[in-house]
Amino acid sequence: MSKIYRLLVTVVVFAAVRFVTAAEIPAGYYDGIEGLTTSSLKTKLHEIIRNHSTNSYSGLFARSFIYTDVRDDGTWWDMYSDIDRYVRVNGNIEWDGMNREHSFPKSWWGGDTNVPEYTDLNHLYPADGDANGKKSNYPLGEVDPSGVIFDNGVSMVGSPVNGQGGGATRVFEPADEYKGDFARTYFYMVTCYQNDTWKYQYVARQGTYPTLQGWAIDLLLKWHREDPVSQKEIDRNEQVYRLQYNRNPYIDFPEIAEYVWGEMMGKPFVSGELPPIGEGMLITPENNSTIDFGSVVEGKSRTVTLPIRGSVTEDLSVTLTGASREEFSIPVTSVDWRDINSEDGYGLEITYTPKEASGSEAKLLLYDGGLQGVTSYTITLRGNGVEMPVFDRPVATDATDVTTTGFRANWLVPSNPDVIDCYVVNFSEYLNGNRRDFSLYTEDNTPYLDFTEVVSGANYSYTVQSVRYGEMSPESNVVNVDFSGGVAGLESDAALFVFAAGGGIILESAVVHTGVTVVDMAGRVAVVLPEFSGRRFVALPAGAYLVYSDQLCSPVKIMAGF
Repeated sequence: MSKIYRLLVTVVVFAAVRFVTAAEIPAGYYDGIEGLTTSSLKTKLHEIIRNHSTNSYSGLFARSFIYTDVRDDGTWWDMYSDIDRYVRVNGNIEWDGMNREHSFPKSWWGGDTNVPEYTDLNHLYPADGDANGKKSNYPLGEVDPSGVIFDNGVSMVGSPVNGQGGGATRVFEPADEYKGDFARTYFYMVTCYQNDTWKYQYVARQGTYPTLQGWAIDLLLKWHREDPVSQKEIDRNEQVYRLQYNRNPYIDFPEIAEYVWGEMMGKPFVSGELPPIGEGMLITPENNSTIDFGSVVEGKSRTVTLPIRGSVTEDLSVTLTGASREEFSIPVTSVDWRDINSEDGYGLEITYTPKEASGSEAKLLLYDGGLQGVTSYTITLRGNGVEMPVFDRPVATDATDVTTTGFRANWLVPSNPDVIDCYVVNFSEYLNGNRRDFSLYTEDNTPYLDFTEVVSGANYSYTVQSVRYGEMSPESNVVNVDFSGGVAGLESDAALFVFAAGGGIILESAVVHTGVTVVDMAGRVAVVLPEFSGRRFVALPAGAYLVYSDQLCSPVKIMAGF
């Protein structure tokens, strides 16, 4: 079985920037564990993982194990025997001859079936019934070769070697390829349920820390080190998370066991591989990772902050190389070792300013600092320069679905640019003689936004801007939200009179109006007058129209052409 470690790499992301790393742990799941030590670290993990969904015990095979414990060849993944049993027989899920095995025996907490431990998939596995029966509720341990009473080539039961078993007369020893799996299962159980009262204390003992007997700590750490996390465990951990919404931290962070019970006790936890004692190393960034700045308008800039944290003995040098290095910039050429070794580390600002509409790539090199093993770190920087988009001025239309608590702001989709990333809606709130301005972004390019936080007694207006590559169009006309259900009146200092006339309409105003736009009820723009004052006839087909201008609080509705 292949054995691998997977690391969680902490990064900071701004705007549309994407960091490419190997991490797959849900963002924020382990917030708060960095910098904690020993018992406080274990208790914080307990707080994170203790609340989870429960599963159906009777449905474990058909509803849970079918996702967590099936090999690629379609057989049940049984860590207790080498008997191949196919999951599906004649199209049906079958588990004849197998048990639902509590690897951490239920009798140890008193056998209660109404507790989350009873159906916690993190320690429940499908097991050959015969091997499971022989294993009974014995603790893990190494079997004395002279005292073997059961051995099927995968599971062994017998007398413990001297000092193991916690007083039990017999122990269960799994195959070498599964010893780490069971060790990390036990680490999980005494962390998730550290407040339990144990009826049998062969392995667990009362108290939130260390919650393991001394002999068990020594044995489980040995197995944990000798049998690292496997791909099986990683995949299973993901499925368990999908089914019951918690994870085994000792699979996600194999090194964390050393901080809780092992060689790193008393030292603040930092995620990543354990460095050799006395050697300089970086926790973040990950070597050979990539920072993608996305699309940036030529001549404009986007800045990303790259966290640099670790344990170095000298100042760290930083430099840019590569064909497009002049399009990227950093403010320093070296970073003080004390900043890197601090709890928060150092945030290196990297700015991308494309000179033309084309792809760009450079390398950021981190070196010196007393680094050992990996003497330099390389970060690939990528970006894509694009031309400034051409914007049409959006046309905002009447609010709909108006209630006392909310409304929908609407607008027409402009012709340019042909692709819009999102819209920003600029609101003004009028209440008791005061005005409050604020903006909200849509999640996509849908031409409306539902506003649901209307303040009682307040009036609202809005304008719209389209967004592409972080650039924004001019603001649209102003729409005033009418909470009475009628057409809002005109501002007295910006009156625009609209009259129906044969074959069209007549516009009349004593003041200058800009952005005068006539739109039919299908949203088609019929007439645009960049600037207007005086009196003018506008020919239109028969129908209903809305007339907008920058100075109007809301559009004027008119029937024309009859």
